[in-house]
Amino acid sequence: MGDALMLVQTETGMLSALGLIFLLAGLVKGMIGIGMPAICMVLMTLFLPPLVAIPLTATPTMIVNVLQLYRAQDRGLIVRRYGFFAISLSLSIFVIGYFVRSFPEALLLLVLGVAMVIFSVQSLAGFSVRVSPWQGWQILGGVTSGFVGGLSSVFSPPIVMYLLGRKVEKEEFIGATGFLFLAGCLPLVGALMLNGVLTFDLFIKSLAGLVIALTGFLIGERIRAYISQLWFRRLILIFFLIMGCRLILISVL
Repeated sequence: MGDALMLVQTETGMLSALGLIFLLAGLVKGMIGIGMPAICMVLMTLFLPPLVAIPLTATPTMIVNVLQLYRAQDRGLIVRRYGFFAISLSLSIFVIGYFVRSFPEALLLLVLGVAMVIFSVQSLAGFSVRVSPWQGWQILGGVTSGFVGGLSSVFSPPIVMYLLGRKVEKEEFIGATGFLFLAGCLPLVGALMLNGVLTFDLFIKSLAGLVIALTGFLIGERIRAYISQLWFRRLILIFFLIMGCRLILISVL
């Protein structure tokens, strides 16, 4: 850990580390449709303050989700089916993101990590919760995602829990997450610009990260074609378990 932190003290080391993080995040995003902001935040906060890592992550994530939704099947159906979730997510994430400086960071990371671990463990053990198509679940999920995402830029846990609870197929999962993540990224980027967290300098650096993330995303898409539905779900849950444990650790240390 100490050697890694020493490495990124130089400008070259910092840029190299960021490039590798964006490449890994894009690769995972292309494979399973999620994980880009979570990977970026978990790894970047090893050597960057959260209020620097969040704006660096937000813009590339937004653009990659545009591509993910564009390449999805039945985009119109996805937008209609998950519209309530998207609206409630967009409104709540903008408000929370605007006031992000006012919330305790450690508490948020702890709550998010615990929720991810509990959900992934019980799902891997075979205990799944069935979510009905009732629109109220979408509104609740959207508000929860917006609260979590506005504070950390990681709003995938409630979205993934909802979609896995609905037991959607792999391709619908990819399209729905692309749509809902985009619905969250747009207002989040707007809020971060208005409150001064996303500066012009960070925006330029994030665009460089975007190019690398897109490369990883396209590679991950090709790998996804060879992943079965069962292993697709398991990969998502294992990823959640690892990320959740990491968030818990950094929140209490």
